[in-house]
Amino acid sequence: MKTFLRKRWSDILLGLFLLLMIIPQTRQPIQIFIQRLIAFSPSTVAEDEQIRLENYNLQLQNSNSEIINLTDYQDQVIILNFWATWCPPCIAEMPDFSKVYKDYSDKVNFFFITQEKWDKINTFEEKRNFELPYFRLLEPNATLDYRTLPTTYVIDKKGKIVIDKVGVADWNAKSFREDLDKLIAE
Repeated sequence: MKTFLRKRWSDILLGLFLLLMIIPQTRQPIQIFIQRLIAFSPSTVAEDEQIRLENYNLQLQNSNSEIINLTDYQDQVIILNFWATWCPPCIAEMPDFSKVYKDYSDKVNFFFITQEKWDKINTFEEKRNFELPYFRLLEPNATLDYRTLPTTYVIDKKGKIVIDKVGVADWNAKSFREDLDKLIAE
């Protein structure tokens, strides 16, 4: 029996891992853990490749049912994060965003945008307690592509998209905070 276990330990671990990935209650936490392991700091778009957001028209609804338009935030640093409650990579990057939001919420405009209903968003927030500003997307913007979740845009005061990140990232990384500080100082 010991010889069998010694020869097959990797097969047993792989089988156990696959079994845990089949069970819905354990699948999402494992996916989130793995996503956090592979997350790196987002990189800025090369200056000659940065796109200017000409049309800021993006209608959102906040948790108080107020309609907000991104045009009210022109000439300010903006972070747009498109996410969903069912998306493990989205959830994996939320703790980092929460830390950055706590430190920069008075200098940067954060928008965590989803197309889900408020009851789902509220249940998610009650369970996770990230304390982020959530918004529902009412009217999309043709310039911004958010078909893949998560998608995050960082827009400078001149309207240039300086970070265009699809997928999970470490938003609390020192290099991202330094980039954010530079954008705020401009």
